[in-house]
Amino acid sequence: MTKLIASFYLMLVSVVAFYNPKPVEKDLATAPMPMCAAMPESVGESANATLTNSADLPSFQASTAGLEMDSSKIYSMPLLSKTPNSEILLTWTEKDAKGMVSLCMALSKDLGKTFAEKKTIYTGTGIGNSRLMRAKVLAKKDGTFVAVFSNRGTAPAASNPPKRGGRSLDIVFCSSKDGGATWTSPESVDSDKTTGIVRGFFDAALMANDEVAVAYLKDVANSTKHEERDLRMVITKNGVFQPERVIDPVVCDCCNISLLLDANGALIVYYRDNNDDIRDIARMTSTDNAETFSKPQILHDDQWKINGCPHSGPSSVTMGKSALITWFSGAETEPGIRLVTNEGKKLLVLADPTAKNPFLLGSNQASVLLWEQIQGEVPQLAYRKIKNNTVSETSWIQDSANGSNPCGLVVSNQLLLAYEVKLGSGKAQLKVSTVGM
Repeated sequence: MTKLIASFYLMLVSVVAFYNPKPVEKDLATAPMPMCAAMPESVGESANATLTNSADLPSFQASTAGLEMDSSKIYSMPLLSKTPNSEILLTWTEKDAKGMVSLCMALSKDLGKTFAEKKTIYTGTGIGNSRLMRAKVLAKKDGTFVAVFSNRGTAPAASNPPKRGGRSLDIVFCSSKDGGATWTSPESVDSDKTTGIVRGFFDAALMANDEVAVAYLKDVANSTKHEERDLRMVITKNGVFQPERVIDPVVCDCCNISLLLDANGALIVYYRDNNDDIRDIARMTSTDNAETFSKPQILHDDQWKINGCPHSGPSSVTMGKSALITWFSGAETEPGIRLVTNEGKKLLVLADPTAKNPFLLGSNQASVLLWEQIQGEVPQLAYRKIKNNTVSETSWIQDSANGSNPCGLVVSNQLLLAYEVKLGSGKAQLKVSTVGM
């Protein structure tokens, strides 16, 4: 049984993002997004729950030197990644009492045991960081950092509102060439200057040529529907963003996207399609650094027909020469969180109706499916290992009660996790845990 061998708090205050009944369009940039308005009842497989006994487990309190600890701020949505020089990069957002939001980063040289002093990328009132639009900081091979995040702009005056009702959300980027000490001013990834529209639900990735790719949903011009967005792609050439392109004109309008660079250097876009309200996950592949894409292919024929957006998209990770993809489907046949290979082979369905927010991570040796699920009476984090298309039984993360918004990396055959955890006070901290695999 897997054992927790180290855990430590970063002492950052946060608000845990659970289901939010507020409609998505009211606060796209900052509101926690529900995975689905109504989850179906459990059918099929149920997880075999096991919990490690921590009575004899070694643990230690890691150093938090250099990281701010401000109980008046709200911290949220951590993300872990690796840099080309093998440092661990932790990013998150923090919001103060005046509503100012900062996107921050910190680096670790000791595999996530300690992190150096926090560096602020940008501060403003409109920065977004949610489950459906997670802020990304990309580390290029030349040492440049590129941050991509959503930013809510100011809507036009009420006397001249746009046809879409005055909502405004943009996707912006900024960069640093000195290790994150200083950053350029944020600029839109989209050269179209139309305001009062939504660009969001994005993902960003570095391609095989070390250029940036951003896929996102954008309001369809002059649409008379309540929500209608198409799927766009924008890339950099020599570090400069080129004009956007529509790569799928009809998609599900409020689900996040997942970009993946596969083992051969191809760029794959996973997203929720919309074919006459059948909203299954599709993929498109580019073998020429996003210059052209294959036709959309449905990854797994769930046939989930729903007249509305489920507010949940895919997560993906490379697995050898293939890839793993996870998402929620409310299809009549086996509703729940799916785990499927890039070839469409179904490996697992998590049918427990409380399972949500899946996240995939991995290495050349094994991949990991991480998610939230009610254990007893409180949410807790769980995971399963995947190797050679074989999925392990469920393991529960020790001391992760009230955990939320998890992410992670495989580091030296251990699972390094970062997530929000709700405490008895009703507030939350960001927690980093190391779990032996």
